[in-house]
Amino acid sequence: MNIEILIEFIRESSKMGRLIGKSDLEKEPLNIEASQIEKVIKKLKESESAKDIDIIIGKIEVYFYSKDYISNAYRDMLFNLKEKNIEEVIVETVRNESKLYPRPTSLDIFRLAPFKRDDIDNLLEEILKNKKYMDIKIVQASNGAKYLYSDIHMTLGHAKGLCEWVEVGQFENP
Repeated sequence: MNIEILIEFIRESSKMGRLIGKSDLEKEPLNIEASQIEKVIKKLKESESAKDIDIIIGKIEVYFYSKDYISNAYRDMLFNLKEKNIEEVIVETVRNESKLYPRPTSLDIFRLAPFKRDDIDNLLEEILKNKKYMDIKIVQASNGAKYLYSDIHMTLGHAKGLCEWVEVGQFENP
């Protein structure tokens, strides 16, 4: 296996916002034999041209990505999604948005990539019942759109005002 082909494959996947799992190395287009994967990973780690390639070790699998194309925050989100920690990813996203911006988080973003969840209503129900996530609250705009926020970082009034502005107010004020 030409290590440069693997490096380029990881970079191209990272450009598209994807982590490459160790199990992906055995599939098309790479087709690396299972018995050779550890040798290939060793070559990858030693390669001078792979300085941007990083490895994350999860409970389920080992993942590869290019630091040049995926930020740490996005890497963490993708990693948690791959490792099946969807509730934790949703909660961390809501907490981060409430703290950094501060703004509430639309439930609709969890229906889009990289989440692509059709079961967000069920997940929301589980999150709101879990004592670990007591700070996560729901707020609704007058048009029915639902948003989440963390009451550690935002007040109900602030979250409701921003939610209403994004969903209704900005369209009524040209």
